[in-house]
Amino acid sequence: MAIQVVDNYLDKNYFSYLQKLIMGDEIPWFYNNSVSENNDDDFYFTHCFYREYTGPSKGFEILNQLLKKLKYKKLIRIKANLYTSTEKSKKHRYHIDNDFKHKGLLLYFNTNNGYNYFKEKKIKKVKPIENRVVFFDPSIEHCSSTCTDQNRRLTLNINYE
Repeated sequence: MAIQVVDNYLDKNYFSYLQKLIMGDEIPWFYNNSVSENNDDDFYFTHCFYREYTGPSKGFEILNQLLKKLKYKKLIRIKANLYTSTEKSKKHRYHIDNDFKHKGLLLYFNTNNGYNYFKEKKIKKVKPIENRVVFFDPSIEHCSSTCTDQNRRLTLNINYE
């Protein structure tokens, strides 16, 4: 699966609704002491909307319109990621989400300078722009980075088949 970048992916009103919820104070965020499983000494916050073996969390229904557009066969995981800003941009370690081929969608909630990096031939990095999505195979190494131009960097990561 080649990396595909799509701007203005969601309807403007629906995106604004999601953005307001994710960037507001209604979503509980949980501290993680490592961005990847490589124990990289970085931290971030997550909210898991769905895990394959535990099912949906409270608030999962806010993603219905996005999921209808996605046309998935099976969900594996849906999680929102919140990275706090840093004085200097810090690139996290490369990782994979699962060790089997599957599909991924990364939705950016705010425009910032905290890039995503991919070990792919054609597209090496993607700049976060609000309402931009990146389709990619999360079993291929990729990583995130912190931003310096906003107080936080917010994304939604969906792993699916």
